[in-house]
Amino acid sequence: MTGRDVTMERTAHLPSWLLVFVRVALGASFLFSDHGTGSPDELAGFLDFAQHHAFGWYAHFLQAVVIPHAALFGTLVLWGELYVGIALVVGLTTRLAAVVALFLLTNYLCAKGRMPWQPGIDPSDILLALIVLATAAGRYLGLDRFLHDRFPRVPIW
Repeated sequence: MTGRDVTMERTAHLPSWLLVFVRVALGASFLFSDHGTGSPDELAGFLDFAQHHAFGWYAHFLQAVVIPHAALFGTLVLWGELYVGIALVVGLTTRLAAVVALFLLTNYLCAKGRMPWQPGIDPSDILLALIVLATAAGRYLGLDRFLHDRFPRVPIW
């Protein structure tokens, strides 16, 4: 039995609709988020906010790396959010999308200077991303089901 089969066995007691709901809700959160539209004005406003609220070490990272390359990072955030949103809604490469979501959400928390246990949308999205990562959520009403059947050893579905 492969590791992926163990995941299906572990989550067999969960209703499949619940995993689909978690996956699609997180995907929709990214598709309809206000994190980034690629607009230079929006990014400049967020970076200005982040410089004043981010953790000290993260503010230094923003100053040294992100701000000098703001257009590139804005594009990367936009494409990252689109990928996560679409991949989770259709159930394609859901585990990889969950990892990208965790990376983005962790960066948002650091930029806001917030801890994961403080109330807000980012901590709840982190919890949803961890659920998607730990389960076979993409194999329930998702394209990952067909990909897993064809390529069972690939861990991203």
